[in-house]
Amino acid sequence: MEASKTKARVIINPSSGGGTYDPDQLREVLSGFELDWVETEGPEDAKEAAGDLHEGLLIVIGGDGTVNDVVNGLGNVDFPEGVTLALLPAGTGNDLAATLAVPENPDAAEDVIRQDRVRILDIAHVRSEKVGERYFINVATGGLGAEISYANDEETKSKWGKLSYLRASLQVARGFDVREVKMYLDGEEHRVRAVNMAIGNCRYAGGGWLAAPKANPEDGLLDVVVVEDVGLKEILTLAPTALAKSDYLNREGVFFERAKEIRIETSPGLQFTVDGEVIGDDPAEFTVIPQALKVIVGPEYTPDPREE
Repeated sequence: MEASKTKARVIINPSSGGGTYDPDQLREVLSGFELDWVETEGPEDAKEAAGDLHEGLLIVIGGDGTVNDVVNGLGNVDFPEGVTLALLPAGTGNDLAATLAVPENPDAAEDVIRQDRVRILDIAHVRSEKVGERYFINVATGGLGAEISYANDEETKSKWGKLSYLRASLQVARGFDVREVKMYLDGEEHRVRAVNMAIGNCRYAGGGWLAAPKANPEDGLLDVVVVEDVGLKEILTLAPTALAKSDYLNREGVFFERAKEIRIETSPGLQFTVDGEVIGDDPAEFTVIPQALKVIVGPEYTPDPREE
């Protein structure tokens, strides 16, 4: 890709990463591109700017929440085939970028964009009574993970940076109650006592938690990972295990399956987040949309982590 000949719409959330990124410096990083620059003031701005683009390169400067807004904007217009998504990570966690092997350094991320390695990724769709319908590209978390995302607010992220997720984990885990969960995976019923759930199209959540270690965003399936009714000590030992990029799926108390269609019912309600955004605790239905969106990935990206 010759940057000097490439037009790109840039959607930038200036408050991502605690507002530590200078938009003028980022504009300089992308100076080789012909830029249509859109600074957002809220989620609807990102959705609208993404939904208005029907062809070309779409660069997102922001964190996973901004990426989620953009994905929903594209989903609202049925994911145009002519649009290619690229990331210049500027959030606190940058979890999608971790799976796609896009570096956080702006100059290195710009190099990845120019190298133009395009893959076509699956997108996940979730429906619940409270939020209606949403799309996501990364991970939905329920239970402890969702409560941690809620506790890991912008103030905590700004103060603690990369350590904010672990701090929130310690804070929330001590008071979290187990949830009875009924799941239907492609119509097959499963009952578990869940502390934490992850439904992953990609792998990371919450600023580095390896929520779905084996998720492949090109296989037409969603990974379901449930940490079952274990004690606080076991929960806290899983946190560093996952953060260290270890595969913990075979450990006792961890349920793992894959499915195209998933329905989650809990009593009492299990709070869910999608790409870090709270969607509530109503019964939720998740489906996968195979091969939906073109995305630029880094040179170290591997669709199937088992092949790494």
